[in-house]
Amino acid sequence: VPDADFPAESLVDFIAAQMKPEFDWKDAEWLIQEWGDQGPVALKGVASGADAARAVDTGFKSIWVSNHGGRQLEDSVATFDVLPEVRDAVGPDVEVILDGGVRRGLDIVKALARGADSVAIGRAYLFGLAAGGEAGVDKALSILSRDVYLAMGLLGCRTVAELKAKAPECMLVNASSARRQCAVDRSRAGYTLQPSLQGPP
Repeated sequence: VPDADFPAESLVDFIAAQMKPEFDWKDAEWLIQEWGDQGPVALKGVASGADAARAVDTGFKSIWVSNHGGRQLEDSVATFDVLPEVRDAVGPDVEVILDGGVRRGLDIVKALARGADSVAIGRAYLFGLAAGGEAGVDKALSILSRDVYLAMGLLGCRTVAELKAKAPECMLVNASSARRQCAVDRSRAGYTLQPSLQGPP
């Protein structure tokens, strides 16, 4: 804070005071009652299929898969790892947004292929803003866009719909993801498709 005449600790205390650790599903229902008539309501911070399904049952229209950039818990689950689980839990008709760990256009392509409908970026545009103001933001977005087009071209996909249709051919479970996706045999990592991309048995 420019020209601040108070200790940094007081700002930290203020931010901490805005948090509500006891927030529960009844609070979520209240939020929907308060804001649901203004348009679709999204729940951000979802990191499991069970919570995603409950959020939809509660009335949320969009599920935002996020670990808040890993700022609160450095070792929290990676959003890319839980994305297929969330998609399976809510089905194809619920909007799923992903953020966390998105640094390159290829990250966006992977998220779309793994089940996200859209991808939120935070640090990428903030880095651009810090480096070059409005022009820096434009440059950061241009780099991401170029990366997305390049990756999609290399995969032979002209549209996001084509990417999603082709995902089962190109998205394999790696060993680290297999640890999180309990149904996957780790010895089959690199050979088996993600559970959410496998066809009926």
